Amino acid sequence: MMNGKENLRRAIDFKGPERLPVHIEVNFDWLLDKDEAKRNEIRTLIENMPVDMIIRGYHSPEDSPVPNGTWKDEWSVGWLDDGHGARVTSHPLIDGYHLMDGFAFPEAGVESWFERPRSIFKFNSDKFCVGTVWFTLFERLWMLRGFNNMLMDPYIDPENFSYLRDKIVDFSLAQIDVWKDSNADAVYFSDDWGSQRALLMNPDDWREVYKPSYEKLFRRIRDNGMKVFMHLCGHVTEIIPDLMEIGLSVLNPVQPQAMDVRELSERFGGKLCFYGGVDIQGTMVHGSPEDVREEVRRLVDLFGSFNGGYICSTSHSIMPETPLDNIIALFGALKEYQ
Repeated sequence: MMNGKENLRRAIDFKGPERLPVHIEVNFDWLLDKDEAKRNEIRTLIENMPVDMIIRGYHSPEDSPVPNGTWKDEWSVGWLDDGHGARVTSHPLIDGYHLMDGFAFPEAGVESWFERPRSIFKFNSDKFCVGTVWFTLFERLWMLRGFNNMLMDPYIDPENFSYLRDKIVDFSLAQIDVWKDSNADAVYFSDDWGSQRALLMNPDDWREVYKPSYEKLFRRIRDNGMKVFMHLCGHVTEIIPDLMEIGLSVLNPVQPQAMDVRELSERFGGKLCFYGGVDIQGTMVHGSPEDVREEVRRLVDLFGSFNGGYICSTSHSIMPETPLDNIIALFGALKEYQ
């Protein structure tokens, strides 16, 4: 059997993977259905699924929840996890850019933050290893300044905005360099640029204000011989050609209720590898097991028929109210392609 590293690389490069790459995580603590027999069936299905890809992030000492579920990360952004997913609760620069004068920007490229993923990658050299630089640029900007401020800042305070943007880019560049030295095969970014219906800003403005920064980040990854993964929630069809132009290899999570998956296949199939697509908003929650199986087949036909080009996964985290029978159906359908 072809090892995971080679199988996934062949899927990304459209060179004929031996099997369909699959990467699906199930948070059993999150699920409301507590049927233990069905949970064990899912665990068995997962254990029997070939593992092609390992994804890990670095970890700073500051970015750790305390017992009451609150913490501040290395950028002094406040967080809360109340059992329903972590969310931002405070923005350290929300009251103005003058606060940057006394702001403690985090040190970039701290080797100790990467010790655990580096060890995991070392002992899984047969797998395709992906390191994350999460909240890469736009998300980090609005976490620092507040969402409404960040949408306005490029227009009303471009000088300070550009300074902060470039500080974040420099931080991400340093993290990329450590991933390269940690034997990562790819670097995975996240910046949710889409709403359910459209891009969050005019695409021409995005191209002027943000695209050059992504180009710089993508180039550093590719120059180091790694692939570029990017997580972009929502409707981002308008900027996919731009992302491909500057070197995107893999797009996640492919939300079918936000983008037309058939259009994506017709326009970009065989040119961009898609990762995700199984609808957690609709099919997985409200559909039947047969609906789930049919959706898997349809996505594989749409995205995976280009001598590769597809990593099967869900369109985001599997929701708590998802019936266990549908998760069983999902993994059962995927067995056909292994």
